[in-house]
Amino acid sequence: MATDRRDVIVVGGGIIGCLTAYLLAREGLKVTIIEADSVGSHASGFAFGGLGPLEGAGIPDPLLGFSVWCLERHASLAPELEEASGVDTQFHLRDRLILAFDDSEVRRAKEEIKWQKDIKGFHVEWLDQPDVLKVEPRTNPECLGASYAQGTGAIEAYRYNLAAAQAAEKFGAEFLLRRVTGLLSQGGRCTGVTLETGQLEAGAVVLAVGPWSQQAAGWCGVKLPVSPLKGQVVRLQLTTDPMRASLNYDGSYAASKPDGLIWAGTTEEDAGFDENITTQARDKILGDLLKMAPSLADAELVQQTACLRPISADGLPIVGKVPGWENLYVGTGSGRKGILWSTGMCHGLADLMVKGSTEVPGVDALDPARFSGG
Repeated sequence: MATDRRDVIVVGGGIIGCLTAYLLAREGLKVTIIEADSVGSHASGFAFGGLGPLEGAGIPDPLLGFSVWCLERHASLAPELEEASGVDTQFHLRDRLILAFDDSEVRRAKEEIKWQKDIKGFHVEWLDQPDVLKVEPRTNPECLGASYAQGTGAIEAYRYNLAAAQAAEKFGAEFLLRRVTGLLSQGGRCTGVTLETGQLEAGAVVLAVGPWSQQAAGWCGVKLPVSPLKGQVVRLQLTTDPMRASLNYDGSYAASKPDGLIWAGTTEEDAGFDENITTQARDKILGDLLKMAPSLADAELVQQTACLRPISADGLPIVGKVPGWENLYVGTGSGRKGILWSTGMCHGLADLMVKGSTEVPGVDALDPARFSGG
């Protein structure tokens, strides 16, 4: 049963909400997480869980340092969460091959390797086709080569979300399955939230509602330009040995998971809030998979899933205090890198709330005020 007042209400039971709640509860704050559905029931629970800090949105500028910090924190956080929750997040390091099939892709990869190879903690090099096949024999022999990265990681996203939720509970956080409908306020302070029935008061509120952030923006009267980016994934069963490395090409990926299934994806669809799987997405993903690894044509399709990622207008996360409010915070907008960036986003939020500042590199570039002219 929820008590009458708490230090912090976190709206949203995805990874941003649950991990932020854990970090705050660990500091001794009384935290309530309010989730409309169930823990990890949306993007956080269905994500691929790749932890690649050397490529993608915001990399290298302005988020290379932030992304590397996030991966390093994943490595230390995984055993911490397992000790607190008993849930193994299955964090592990996994080699990545980013394939090139024409001369322009080769040139682009080699240009990126020039700066990637100097990043501490990683080994990045160019491999010609014969060496690519030694690393991952299933790779399409028509490729010209690949950028090969060692030191990148992976995690099982749903387990990670569940571990964060249970760890938060161990430190005293409480969960409510309710639907938040608005904010309570007094002057420039947020004093709690309204529910479909009733209201709850708190000393501070964190909005971690993913692709539904535009709705939350209406509650607080600011711009939070976040929209849903639909992504679909297929899971395939192999009867042979698992893949040795993650294969990547033109935004698509394929890799073996700890349970033996191969996950392949993904799509980037502007489909509103439609979370239904489609045959078009399936065919696109399988086509990309066979481009990377034709020998996987015999793999059995066992499942297809879809989820909605929150993507901001500039592709970077939105992390920090909501402009015009003293004690209202937001964490959202991380697109396809939400699992990787979750550690930095949540530590940034918790630090700002507890200390008023953070040493997580790059968080200043994520301030929500960048969209309001503040």
